[in-house]
Order: sequence, then structure tokens, then C-alpha cells
Amino acid sequence: MINLLVILFTLSGMYSILFSKKGIEYSFHWIIFAFVLGYRTFEPFSGLKLHPIEMFIYASIIRIIISGAFKYRKMSLAVTFLSIFFIIFFFIDLFTRYDSIVLLEFKNAFLLVLIFFIARYIYFSKMYITRLLKYYLVACSIISILGITESIFPSIMSSIFGFKQQSIYLSDNILFNRLAFLFWGSHLAANLIPPVFPIILLLKAEKDPFTNNNIILTILIIINLFAIYLSGNRISWLTLTILFLATLFQYRGALIPYMKSYILLVTLSFVVYIYSQPVEGRYVSTFKALIGNIDTRYDSSGVERITRATIAINSIFEKPLGTGWGSQGWVHSDILQIGASIGFLPGLILFFGPVFLLFRIYNFYRLASTDEETFYFICCGLLIFIIISFSLNGNILKVQTGVPLFVLWVIADGFSRNYTQIRSN
Repeated sequence: MINLLVILFTLSGMYSILFSKKGIEYSFHWIIFAFVLGYRTFEPFSGLKLHPIEMFIYASIIRIIISGAFKYRKMSLAVTFLSIFFIIFFFIDLFTRYDSIVLLEFKNAFLLVLIFFIARYIYFSKMYITRLLKYYLVACSIISILGITESIFPSIMSSIFGFKQQSIYLSDNILFNRLAFLFWGSHLAANLIPPVFPIILLLKAEKDPFTNNNIILTILIIINLFAIYLSGNRISWLTLTILFLATLFQYRGALIPYMKSYILLVTLSFVVYIYSQPVEGRYVSTFKALIGNIDTRYDSSGVERITRATIAINSIFEKPLGTGWGSQGWVHSDILQIGASIGFLPGLILFFGPVFLLFRIYNFYRLASTDEETFYFICCGLLIFIIISFSLNGNILKVQTGVPLFVLWVIADGFSRNYTQIRSN
């Protein structure tokens, strides 16, 4: 039944993209809603699995080619350079060391280029960006609701999706039932949720009906907070902490009266709750791991992550031109993954592309008018999330975790380019 619904959803999206009047514009709507589908893929050929997200992207490319769509802007320079490196290394690997892993990693990473290519044919107005971010909020809230449902009714969710909840020991006598996000396929679903909070801030500032009701607003915040907490995903905890601190110290509170007091109250309540639970050591271990101090009582994967990162760094020094697609396994850092696989320079570009865009947008934020200030600030928040994710998580090996980052990057880039042009004119 679930597979049938996924097929119908995918066919509906492809039909809308290919044949509706605003098919290219609608493509990002379908891509974002497909984030909810998680691991579900189709296998048209043995060994080649395609996610519905990919099928929407390929349908969009076809629509652009056959319709002769109008081009609104140039491709990001960073993404243009990355596309050159991606393609060159793929063809080298194709003739020297090709296997299915080479195709998988190249295919999933190249979606970044395709997302930016599609975005060239869409005008990223404030209304369109707000709509996309609202859809992102809805998609992640569905993931969070289903995740919390799994926590409350694990046997029901297990019987539906055929998996078991994962339990991890935080110490010899502490058991933490970490959400597996069974319907989605992995606890990595929590990686998508942190941008929900800056998005809620934007919708509140824009007086969007979706967040005007304070009860609904609070419910949305609590649902997504607890989904992140129950996931046990420490990078998401870290990202959430940084985004909250950035909002408290950088966002002008006069734009939304009592907003900072509200955020502080919710944050403190959540922190107090965490510290009332035996899981607080896992939260603190996140910050210890950043300085290389692995607390093995609460951090079961930190040593492995550092080991894999060390191997990738050594590989970059030994072979700065890369070892080829699919040669590094899962490094748990996209920056190191790309740097070790296809060269030191592409790894730097992947890191500094969003970093330079962050500095650029932050400078605009400091000078922005009142009606633009929140938009610039939210784009900064999205880029902070992207930079942390690229640096400390492995995302691009999976379509369902890589494409959300690509979409948020293109949204920030689209707003920056369109409104910079308007300002200069």
C-alpha cells in the first residue's frame, strides 16, 4: 500500500512538472515534499536505484530542454567549478576503475549541479522563497510527527514499516531509545529538521497565517524540538544550539516584539528538560568531541568518525588530486569526502562556496531595510546549517540527505542574487 502511494505521488509530480503551465516552478515544491519519503527508491535496472527526488529533477531538466524556458540568472561560480571536477573525475573513473559505487556517489553529488541548473529558470521572489520554506517546514514537521509517533507507539510503527527501534547505551546503566525514524529509513532524518526554526522565524516576521496562531506556533516548535532530541543526533543538537544563539545575539528583536524572550523561554525549558534526563551527557559530549576529547561513556561513534576523518585527511595529503569517486567509503564529512575522492581543490570549493555566500549575505543583512532584514538573516541561518552539515556529516551519499542541503543553498543563493540585482538597479 505504501509503495503504491509512493508510485502515485511520483507520477503525479512528474506529470505536474512536465505538463502544467508552471511546471519548472512547481518542481521545487515536489522535490521538497519528497523529503518525507526517506529511503524509498525505484530500481529500473539492476543495481541502479532512483529516488523520487531524482525523478522530479530529471523531469525538470527535460521540461527545461523541450520548453525553451527563460533563464533568469547565471550558475553559481562555485557550483560551476564543482561541476567541471565532478564530470572530469567521473569520466576518468569510467574508463579506469568503474563500478556501481562510482556511479552512485557521482550521481548523488551531481544533483547539486542539477538543482542549481533548474534554479536558473526560476525567479526567486520573496513570495516564492517563502512558499518553498513553508513547504520545507511542513515536510520536516511530518517527519517529526511520525518520528514522535514511533516513540510513543513503537510496536505499531514497527509492524507497519518492518523495522525495530534502535537502543543505544550511554553508559553501563543508561539506555537511550534513539529514534530510528522507521518510516523514513534512518535516524539521519533528524539532519533535515534544524532549518525549521529559522523558517518559523521568517514566517512569523512575514505575518504568515501558518504561524500567526501562537498555539500552533508553539506546537510546531515543540514537535520539531522533541524529534531532534529523541533522534539522539548530536550534530543536529549542535546546529540547533548555534542557530538559537545566533538569533538571540544577532537578530534585531524590534522586528518581532517579545520574540527573543519567547525563544529564550523555550530554549531554557528545553535545556532544563534535557538536563533532567540521563541523556545530558550525550549533549555535552558533542562539544567535547569538537576539541578531540571523546567521552566514550556517551559517544559511541566519535572515535570512528575521527578515525575516518584522519584517513581522509591523510589521503588528501598523499594524493591531493583525489583517489576517485566511491573510493573513500563514508567519511562522515562531505568536505573531506569530496576532497579525498576528487581532489583538494573541489573540497575547498564545497566548503568556501557557502562560506563566502554567508559573508556576503551577512553584509547585506547589516545594511538591509526592515522589510528585507529577516530574509537576509534567515538565509544566514540556512547557510550556517549547510556549512555545519557539509563539515561534520556525510550527506551526499544519500539523495534524501544531500538534496535538502542543495535546495536550501540554492534558495539562499537565489535570494541573494535577485535582490542584489534589484538593489543595484
